[in-house]
Amino acid sequence: MLFSRGDIIYTLMILPGILLGFVLHEFAHAITADKLGDPTPRNQGRITLDPRAHIDIIGFIMILLVGFGWAKPVMTNPRHYKKPRRDDILVSLAGPFMNLLVAAGFLLILKLIAVTGFLSNNSVVLGNVADLLSYSAQINVVLFVLNLLPIPFFDGYHVIANIFNTWKYRFFTVLEQYSTIIFILLVISRVFDKIIGIPASYIFISLYKLIIL
Repeated sequence: MLFSRGDIIYTLMILPGILLGFVLHEFAHAITADKLGDPTPRNQGRITLDPRAHIDIIGFIMILLVGFGWAKPVMTNPRHYKKPRRDDILVSLAGPFMNLLVAAGFLLILKLIAVTGFLSNNSVVLGNVADLLSYSAQINVVLFVLNLLPIPFFDGYHVIANIFNTWKYRFFTVLEQYSTIIFILLVISRVFDKIIGIPASYIFISLYKLIIL
């Protein structure tokens, strides 16, 4: 079998977290840009929570199958901002920090279930719901860390580019040119697992202790 029963169950468990994480991540980019004066996301129909506006079908399927995917990126035009560099940084950070808020939200729901005793009369259902909420929180912490990476493709790189004016330096020009190859090598070598996994694990445990315990 290509996928075991456990793989299928796990995929179903993380599905709500991925869907909500992708949609709210892109919505956060769009609404922040809109509030800062850029009409581009609104003109493209991105000021909405409708998943169809934000989900890239191929990217969504890829994250379910191989653990890495993408949503439709929000197009922005920094020339509309009053302070282009500052505001572009704020827009870039809005997405990842929305994922952190989503993770906290899932854990708060889990806490409420524990405090109220909801579903306590059905241990099987309670266990499944708890797993779903926990997995959804974890995947959004991963999205938070992933998108803050200071390498091309991710929001963290936009922050670095604005702070250090990376377009002035040949090193960053070369990095951007070969970013796809570098990214593939990082994924294949499993280095990505440590780069993302270690900080994501620490952040999730910290959130869990703060909210649940």
